[in-house]
Amino acid sequence: MLTHNLSFLSWNVRGLGQSKRYEDVLSELITQHPSLVALQETKLTEVPPCKRKMFLPSRLTCFATRQSDGAAGGILTAWDARVFSLYSTDEREFSLTIVLTLLSDGASLTITNVYAPTARSEKIRFLAELETIAAMTSGPWMIIGDFNLTRSPTDKNKGPFNHSEAHLFNDTINTLALLEIPLVDRAFTWSNKRDNPTLVRLDRCFINLDWDAFFPNTCLTSLTRATSDHVPLLLSASNSILKCASFWFENSWIHYKTFRDQLNAVIDSPYSGHLSKSFVARLKACRKACRSWAQRIRPLDQREHDTKALLDALDWLEELRSLTRPEATLRRLACEGLHEIKSDKLA
Repeated sequence: MLTHNLSFLSWNVRGLGQSKRYEDVLSELITQHPSLVALQETKLTEVPPCKRKMFLPSRLTCFATRQSDGAAGGILTAWDARVFSLYSTDEREFSLTIVLTLLSDGASLTITNVYAPTARSEKIRFLAELETIAAMTSGPWMIIGDFNLTRSPTDKNKGPFNHSEAHLFNDTINTLALLEIPLVDRAFTWSNKRDNPTLVRLDRCFINLDWDAFFPNTCLTSLTRATSDHVPLLLSASNSILKCASFWFENSWIHYKTFRDQLNAVIDSPYSGHLSKSFVARLKACRKACRSWAQRIRPLDQREHDTKALLDALDWLEELRSLTRPEATLRRLACEGLHEIKSDKLA
């Protein structure tokens, strides 16, 4: 299977009518170089070529839009034609769904760009719309954008929390078997920009199980919020799984009394909780202690290796001729140093 490394940028830009706004969007897209960009609240009723060039780089010439209703709403999704080809589009009240084909291997991806409403009655229609799209979708599917909904009280820094809306939102997510990609570097994505601001998590990304199987390494991070009151989100998706650094236990360590004492102290430490939880905690603590020992012993191993190499060289030189007084002194000091190194390792 071919390796895919794609990036997707999502941003509620709060309108593209001002020159400063679309200059900021263009600059960010040039810097981040995404494979696809999903913009919400463009407030554009049409996107002529002269307008497109103001906020989309030349790479992202292919796009689909859901036009705004006057100065409200508007959704745009643009993609790199060297990576994707368009198969179909589906424009709905609160979303724009496109099906793309990867040019490298012909795999199909469905991307739904959402700009959810703020009114409660419309939010119910929005969630029903997601269920309709899900019923029509097969294969890897990603839903990204501004959901205007929260899932738990921790999604807000202050103010009242609407439990009933959160319950409806979470029910829909569970019904559709969606997985939310966690935002790893911040808790909130929207600010009202007051002196004592209200902060809320409104912008999100969900995937279905097919997407998770196709892109097992999917990560969501944030970019700097500059002009808009929403934070841009950058999602990276790869089908190559990163391997964590392996930890190797050296059998020679058990010959050092200090290592045995250190490990026994970790094992004998009290751990609370269920037996299985306590066992896992002990394993993690033992690994941490071993890593600490390895970092401590590694410089000594290097010093020992270098000192032995010096002694071997002096011995080889002595086979050719007698050592000079400075050379003999150097060998004596090297022997003393080697003894100190071994003592340190056993200390």
